[in-house]
Amino acid sequence: MTINTRRSSTRRLAGLLGLALALQPAAGLAAIGTETTAPSGTSEELLLAQRRGGGGGSRGGGSRGGSRSSSRGSRSSSRGSRSSSRSSSRSGGRTGFSNYSGSRSGSRSSNRSTTRSNRQGSRQTTRSSRQGQARTNSANRQSNRQTTRSNRQGQARTNSANRQSNRQSTRSNRQNQVRNNSSNRQNNRNDRFNTRQNNRNDRFNTRADNRRKAINNWDRYGRGWYSGNNWYNNRPWNSGWYGGSYWNNWGWYPGQAAAWGLASMATFGVINSLVNTAQSNEVSYIVVPDSDYSLYYPSVTATGDTVTFEADDGSSTVRYYADCREGTINGGTPGNGNEAQLLNAACQVAFGQ
Repeated sequence: MTINTRRSSTRRLAGLLGLALALQPAAGLAAIGTETTAPSGTSEELLLAQRRGGGGGSRGGGSRGGSRSSSRGSRSSSRGSRSSSRSSSRSGGRTGFSNYSGSRSGSRSSNRSTTRSNRQGSRQTTRSSRQGQARTNSANRQSNRQTTRSNRQGQARTNSANRQSNRQSTRSNRQNQVRNNSSNRQNNRNDRFNTRQNNRNDRFNTRADNRRKAINNWDRYGRGWYSGNNWYNNRPWNSGWYGGSYWNNWGWYPGQAAAWGLASMATFGVINSLVNTAQSNEVSYIVVPDSDYSLYYPSVTATGDTVTFEADDGSSTVRYYADCREGTINGGTPGNGNEAQLLNAACQVAFGQ
């Protein structure tokens, strides 16, 4: 019985020491003090066990029962010691834990407040940055729109100016082309007109030459007063108002030449030379100086002051009559220089010396 009690006591001591080392030193010390008082409680439990067992106390069963009861008592005591150590450790430890937990909760609340402040500050900073970026983006968009609008307006003005310039250039080119075409048409008309006029003149000259050749028959008028040298002396009207000192003395001759735009009229010497040349060539006409007429000198006939003759005006042969003293042709004064030169030539052939 004593051996078992010692063994159980040793086991309990070992368990209590392990528990004391696991928990706190104070709890371990309390357990050790409890174990020192364990034998008295154990002996009491053994006595009670023997009284209950009756006769069996002398047997091994009685010892077993005593050992069991003692072990149970030791377990209960160990449990009590454990509970007391736990309660003491809890009561002693809670004071420090409450202090530690209070400081920790204060630090946590401080950290939370700091974190909250930091988060609030970062959110405000982010919000301010976003708002600033939004304003910047809005200003940039507005500036880009204004720049684009200005560029479009400038491009529109440039395009309008270019179109206007192109229209003006096109209009000027068209007007120049119209003027050039008009000038070209006018030049072509003038060329055609000049060509037709030249052709008319050529045909007219050809017809005049043909008429002159057709009527230039030397024997047409016979061999009359005009056919020899000194022909002016062979004229049948060799006396009268024109003879002596009055020859070549008609009143219109000196002063009327300028009125017809003539510097002077052909003299008798010029007419005489032309008639002599025509006689030598057996040609029956002379070309009146400074005029478009050809005078058929064999046709000249004088009766008093009146002279009749034939002349070619370039298109036909016409018979004229003139008054050499009054200076008229076909009943009137010459209308131009051509008629004045024809009148002068006919009077020179009829009355000149």
